[in-house]
Amino acid sequence: MVKYRVQDGQTGENFEAESDEAALEYGEDWLEGGSWDRSQTIWLDAEVVRLKDDGEYADTLGWVRVTLHPEEPDCTAGSDHAWRSPQSVVGGCKENPGVWGSGGGVRSLEVCQHCGAFRITDTWATNPCDGTQGHTSVEYLPADIYSLKWVEQATKGGE
Repeated sequence: MVKYRVQDGQTGENFEAESDEAALEYGEDWLEGGSWDRSQTIWLDAEVVRLKDDGEYADTLGWVRVTLHPEEPDCTAGSDHAWRSPQSVVGGCKENPGVWGSGGGVRSLEVCQHCGAFRITDTWATNPCDGTQGHTSVEYLPADIYSLKWVEQATKGGE
C-alpha cells in the first residue's frame, strides 16, 4: 500500500491506496462525501499527493474535480414538484416567462405549483475552479409571499 494525501486548500486527509488510480478515485469520493452546502450546484477540486514512508510530501499525483448538483428538495405540499413559469411570479417576457439570456446560455426561473418553491437553472454557469463557462447549475430557493399567493390562487382555479 502506498501513502497519499488528498487536500482541497481548507483541509485534507492522509490515506493508503493500492495504486495511483485508486488514490485518484479516493480523492473524488472524498470530495463527494464532504459536508458541503448542497442548495445549489458546486464545483470542487482537490490535489492528491504521494507521501514518503515518513509521511512527508513526495510529489503531486494529480488533481481531482467533481460537480455536485443539489438534490431536489421535497415538495412541502406532500406531492412531486410541478415546475411552472407563470409570468406573474417569475417575471420575464410574455413569450418566454422566467427566462433570461446568460452568456452563451439561458437562466430560467420556475416555481412549483404545489408549494411555491423555486428552481433556478443556468445553462452558462462558470466553474470557479478553473473559470470555464458553459456548465449547467441548479439552485433551489424556498417559497416567498408572491409564489405562495400564486399557489393559493392556482388551487382555487385562477392562473
